[in-house]
Amino acid sequence: MSRRELGLLFRVRLGKVRFFSPSSTASLAPMLDEHTYDSNLTAETKILDKRSAETEHSYIERNCALFPLVVRVIRSLNWKAVEKNSFSKAVEKHGLSHSMDAFAIIIHIFSSAGLRREALNLLQDIVCYHKNAIGDAFGIFDTLVSWSLSLKSSSLVSQLLIKAFAGSLMLENAVDSFLLAKKIGLEPSVSSCNFLLKCLIERNKVEFVRSLFEEMKTSGPTPNVYTYTIVMKFYFKYGISQAEELLVEMERNAMSPTVVTYGTFINGLCKAGDAELALIYLRELRNRELPFNNYCYNAIIHGFCCKEKLYEAMMIFEEMKSCGLSPDVHSYSILIDAFCKKANVQKGLSLFYEMVTIGIKPTLVSHSSLLDGLCKTGQMESALDWFSKLEALGFKHDHTSYNIIIDGCCKHGDLDGACKYVNEMIGNNLVPDVFVFTSLICGFCKSGCLETAMKLFKHMLDKGILPNIVTCTVIVDGYCKEGLVLEAFELMDEMLRQGVIANLFMYNVIIDGLCKERKSEKAWEIFGPMVKRGLVPDVVIYSTLIDGFVKESKLQEAFKLYARMSKDGITPNTITYTSLINGLCKNCKMREALNLFEEMNKEGVRRDKISYTSIIAGFCRSGDMKKAWTLYSEMIQEGFSPDIVTYTCLVEGYCKLDMMDNAIMLVSAMLKDGITPSTIMCSNLVSRLCYNIRHGALNLFEELIRKG
Repeated sequence: MSRRELGLLFRVRLGKVRFFSPSSTASLAPMLDEHTYDSNLTAETKILDKRSAETEHSYIERNCALFPLVVRVIRSLNWKAVEKNSFSKAVEKHGLSHSMDAFAIIIHIFSSAGLRREALNLLQDIVCYHKNAIGDAFGIFDTLVSWSLSLKSSSLVSQLLIKAFAGSLMLENAVDSFLLAKKIGLEPSVSSCNFLLKCLIERNKVEFVRSLFEEMKTSGPTPNVYTYTIVMKFYFKYGISQAEELLVEMERNAMSPTVVTYGTFINGLCKAGDAELALIYLRELRNRELPFNNYCYNAIIHGFCCKEKLYEAMMIFEEMKSCGLSPDVHSYSILIDAFCKKANVQKGLSLFYEMVTIGIKPTLVSHSSLLDGLCKTGQMESALDWFSKLEALGFKHDHTSYNIIIDGCCKHGDLDGACKYVNEMIGNNLVPDVFVFTSLICGFCKSGCLETAMKLFKHMLDKGILPNIVTCTVIVDGYCKEGLVLEAFELMDEMLRQGVIANLFMYNVIIDGLCKERKSEKAWEIFGPMVKRGLVPDVVIYSTLIDGFVKESKLQEAFKLYARMSKDGITPNTITYTSLINGLCKNCKMREALNLFEEMNKEGVRRDKISYTSIIAGFCRSGDMKKAWTLYSEMIQEGFSPDIVTYTCLVEGYCKLDMMDNAIMLVSAMLKDGITPSTIMCSNLVSRLCYNIRHGALNLFEELIRKG
C-alpha cells in the first residue's frame, strides 16, 4: 500500500472523501479488510506506486508492515492493538520515517475521535524515543502537521505535543512547539499552556515562564484564573510585590480569583515570612465576603508555628472554628508537630485526643510528630509503646517513623534496640537510608565504639548510599574526640572527592579537636584554606580558635583574631569575651579584663554566670576581694545564682587573706542553697579553721561532716 493510498483511506475514515462509483469502492475493499492484506507488496502495487511517486511526489516504504496496524486503528479505534507496538520497536523494524508517518496518522485518528489520552500516550512514546535515542526532537511537529486534515485536528495534536514535551521535561521543545503552532495560525489551548507553565516553574526556568506568560497575555490564548494562580505561586519566589500586582491585574481584567487563588496568595505570604500580613488579608476576605477555606487558615497557622508563635497559632485555630470552618486533620497535625518540636508533648497529646474525639482520623504524620516529641523529651518507653501500637491501628510504618524511633534509641544509648528496628525495617522491605545510618554511626561514636561506627560507614558506602554532611561531621567528630585528627583530615579529603563539601560546622569540629590537643597553631593553618573554599568563618569558629590560643597562653594571637573578627563585621559573643577575660585574668591583667567585661555591656552582649565567675575568680586570685565581692553582688542582682565554682573562688580568696568570717558566711550560704562544697574547699577551710577557731566555726565544721 502506498502513502497515497493510505492517505486516501485515512481521509475516508475521517469522512473527508465520499466514493460514488462502485469501482472506487471496490478498489478500496481489500484495504479495509486487514485479513486479506499482504505486507509483501505485489508487483502490481509496486508499479502503481512507482508511477504515483513520479507524478505526486509520494514514496513507497521498503517495509510496510505498520500499515495493517494503521488500517486496523482506522476501522476499529483499537487501542490494545497499538499498545502492543511501541514506537522504539517500530523504528527498529521499519525505520524512523515510516514509523513517524504511521504513528502520526494513528495520533490524529485517536485525537479526532476524542481519545486524547491514547493520543498523548503515543506522543509521549515518540518524544521519549527521540530524547533517549536521538537526543533531539527535530521534525516531530512538522511530521504531525503534515498528516493533519483540518485546523482543528492540527490544533488538538499540537496541544498534546506540548504536554508530551513538557511532561518529558523537554521544555525547550515544548516552548518551540507552542511558538511553531502560533506561527502557522494554530491556537494552543490555555490548559496546555498552563501545564507547560507548571513544568517550567518546577524546573525554575525563569525567563521561559515570564516570556510564555507575556506571550499569552499579548497574543493568546488568554490567561484564565488558573494561569494567574500558577504564575502567582512562582512570583512569590521573587518577592511579595509581583504577586500582589497579579491580583490587581486580575481585578482590572474583571477576573474573579477563586478560593485556590486566595489560598495561594495567603500561603505565599506565609512562606515569605509574613504570616501577620496573611492574617490581615484573610480577615479582609471575610469582611468582603470573598471565598476562603481551611487551606487559608492552615497556611497561616503553619506560618505562625514556623515563627514559634504557638500562642498566636492557637488563637487563629480558635478563630477558624468561630467563623464556621471545622479544622481538618492538617490543622491538627500542624499544631501537634509544632508543640512537639517545642518539647510540649502534653499539649500535642491533648490536641491529638481532641481530634480523635470529634471523629477526625489521625494520619501517620500526626503519629510521627508525637513519636518524635516523645523521643526528643526522653520518654522512650512511651515512644516505643506508641510505635508498637501503630501497626495494631492499621498503620504501616514508613521511613519517617522508623528513622524517628531508631534515632531516639541511638540518642538514648539503646543501640541494641536501634539495631533491632533496623532489622525489622529491612524485613518490611524498607531500605535503610542515609538518615538511619547517620543515627547509628552517631550512636556508636558517642558510645566510644568508633571502630563499629567506621564499619557501618564502610557498609553504607558499599551499599551505594552516599553520606551527607551530617554523617561526615559525626565521623570527623568521633575521630577528633579520640585524638585522631590526622584521620579526620583524611576523611574530609576523601569526602571532598565524593562530592561532599565540608561546611563551617565540620571545620569547627576539626578546629575544636586541634585546640583541645593544644595545637591551636595547626588549627589556625586550616583557617586560610577554609576561607579560600568560599566559607566565611562565623563567631563560633572565631571563638573556638580564640579559646584555643588563650588556653595555650598565646594571648597576643588571641587578640589578633579578636581584632580580625571585629574588622570582618562579626560581633563577638559571650563565649568570645569570656575566653579573653579568662586569659587576661590568668595573666594578672585585671584592669584590661575589667575593661573587656564592661565592654560587653556597652556592646549589648549579655553577661552570664560564667563570664561573671571568670572575672570574680580573677580578682580573687589577685587578692582584690572588695572588687570580687562587688561583682558577686552585681551578679546576684542580675538574677544569676552562684554555683560551686563561684563559691569556691570567693571562699579560697577570703581564706588566703585570713578573712575567715567572710569565708564561713559564704559556706553557710552555699549549704543553704543546697550546694555541697568540694573536697578541696573543705580541706582548705578545715586547715584554716584549725589555726584560727572562730565563733561558729565548730558548728560549721560539724555541718560539713554531716554533708559528707
